[in-house]
Amino acid sequence: MKTIYLILTPFLLLAEVDLGEINVNVNASEEEEMDFLVQKESFLPNAPMQQQLTTKQALGMAGTNGDPVKAIKTLAGIVSTTSNDEGSDIYIHGSKPRETEFSINHLPLGYVFHVGGIHSVIAPEATAQIDAYLGGFDTTYGSMGAVVDITPNYPKGSNEGRIHLGLYDADFAYDVKLGENTSLFLSGRRSYFDLFAAKIMDNLDEDENDKNKKTTFTLFPQYYDANLILSHNMGDHTFSLEAITAQDQMKLNTNINETKDPVANGKINSKYGFTTLGARWNYMGENFESMTLLSQMKSKEDTELFDDDFFIKTSTTSHKLYHETVFDVEGHKPLIGMEIEKIDAPVKAHVANGIVGDEDFEPLLSDQEVVNFNKTIKASQYAVFAQDIWSISDNDHLRYGLRAWKTDFQKFGSGIDPRVAYVHDFSDGWSSSLAVGRYSQLPSITYALDGFGNPLLEATEYSNHYAFNVTKKFDAKSSLVVEPYFKTFDNLAIEDNTKNYEGVGKGEAYGVDVTYRKKLDKFDMIVAYTFVKAKRQLNTNNTKQYRFQGDIPHTLQVNASYKFNNNWRISSLLKYNSGSPYTPIVGTEDANSNGKDYKRPIYGEAYSKRMPSSYDLDIQIGKTFHYANSSLEVVFEIMNINDLFKPNIEEYRYNDDYERDGEYKSDGFLPAFHLTYRF
Repeated sequence: MKTIYLILTPFLLLAEVDLGEINVNVNASEEEEMDFLVQKESFLPNAPMQQQLTTKQALGMAGTNGDPVKAIKTLAGIVSTTSNDEGSDIYIHGSKPRETEFSINHLPLGYVFHVGGIHSVIAPEATAQIDAYLGGFDTTYGSMGAVVDITPNYPKGSNEGRIHLGLYDADFAYDVKLGENTSLFLSGRRSYFDLFAAKIMDNLDEDENDKNKKTTFTLFPQYYDANLILSHNMGDHTFSLEAITAQDQMKLNTNINETKDPVANGKINSKYGFTTLGARWNYMGENFESMTLLSQMKSKEDTELFDDDFFIKTSTTSHKLYHETVFDVEGHKPLIGMEIEKIDAPVKAHVANGIVGDEDFEPLLSDQEVVNFNKTIKASQYAVFAQDIWSISDNDHLRYGLRAWKTDFQKFGSGIDPRVAYVHDFSDGWSSSLAVGRYSQLPSITYALDGFGNPLLEATEYSNHYAFNVTKKFDAKSSLVVEPYFKTFDNLAIEDNTKNYEGVGKGEAYGVDVTYRKKLDKFDMIVAYTFVKAKRQLNTNNTKQYRFQGDIPHTLQVNASYKFNNNWRISSLLKYNSGSPYTPIVGTEDANSNGKDYKRPIYGEAYSKRMPSSYDLDIQIGKTFHYANSSLEVVFEIMNINDLFKPNIEEYRYNDDYERDGEYKSDGFLPAFHLTYRF
């Protein structure tokens, strides 16, 4: 079951309707620009749980495979469910993946990473910086857990570009001047691993005891994406048209669960993607700044599953209007804004109920009721927010505000989320801060649909954040940040034996993030440690809270890089993390589906066992050759080098009688090679 469900995860997430200038000829001044962080008007320096990375910083980290967005996995507070981060889910301070919002300065994304997690859908040159708000964030965001907001890199009209050839894909990017005040950025990427993968890989999975049972590709994973930004400046006004599109496709055939789960056998064909269009107006005046964004996102999924001809077909259209205005008055920065979203989502499905949703256990599909669903989901969501950053003194700053929201989807109603943060700066490089707030989000919409969940579900999930920060800046190039936190979760939609789901669940998470940064002339180092304890209620028949996949107690990462005088550079990432919890199988019982006998596992106490700890080592080596008006960068990267000597164990394998007979190891070391020509 392990392989099938890991592969299905990114595809089936789309079945849920979500109501919720890099100048390439590098010289000294341009490197400074690439390494410059922008702080938005709602940003409160030294407030808790704020992590920022420039594109230059991110690309210099090992393990990113030339993708700055992937660098978020190296930050303190962000943990992965597997040792090999490729394609694994990320959990932030005990929040599940769906509780983290990803956007491009509030421009929505259908999904962030392509299948397998090798690349994000965003071009490096389209990324100016990455802001990760892990808790206690401001009122402009509506997520319950965390926010990753990417600042777009607007074109400068440099007439410069890049062509990149990698081991798995190729891409290009170009910044062109169309007029005195008008510039266009365009990029595109296409994978080509599918063109030669069949020659080096026969099976995705195989039963060692019965070679006839296996999972094979009939179409190897392929993906593409394209980014476009058209920008026009008129004095203090900037107008931009922004577009991003992505598509992923893969086909499999499996019979590896022929005995264990008779229904879960046959084809697994999936094609999914999205297109987001946005029109943005930015105004930067003397006393106030404004931003208005009108966007449309269309996402589609077409999935066919198994010999029983299950299918999921969705086509979701979301229209969104976002606006914020920030005033600059003496000692204050008041902000007001609003957000309106309308969703239209035709959904057709013929599936076993256990396929769709965010289950804590992998159900046997042979045990599940088959659900037929054909309905168009329509919903509207409204939010208004207001806050102020009050500079009480040179050393004391207070951010306080409210976010009020309302939805007409079923009976989820409305609510108000107050939020406050306070920062005190000491004179000797010390600062301390705290943030407290309430953060609301609708549950997984699948849980509220007739047939899959409870159509009478009406409780909005919410979390209370309590975050603290102590920062010591030793000098301009080194610092230590310690951030303890505590989060509670309420009204979680959890399983109910009679109503499928009820919004009465509770949970909590607490821990501490520690980040030490040291920057010398040619040497950079970041040491990030994360401690987290997370637990949630799983079923209404028991108020006990259990740890779950996001409870990875210890994660330690050491990221270091060094630049040599002859344009060589080397970077490495060493990572340790505790094993993820799992539920042991303690026995079996006989079962039958359509005349086929199989064993049904009997589980012990939920998540009472933990997989072994894991270690990972990534190394990146690069050399840049400079020419008159161009450059060529050659980068060789090896991820998960440790797998050559001692592969990490990701999950235990069971035979048809659910007796443990082996282990699923991590996918092995992943090499990458990049040729990047800049002109």
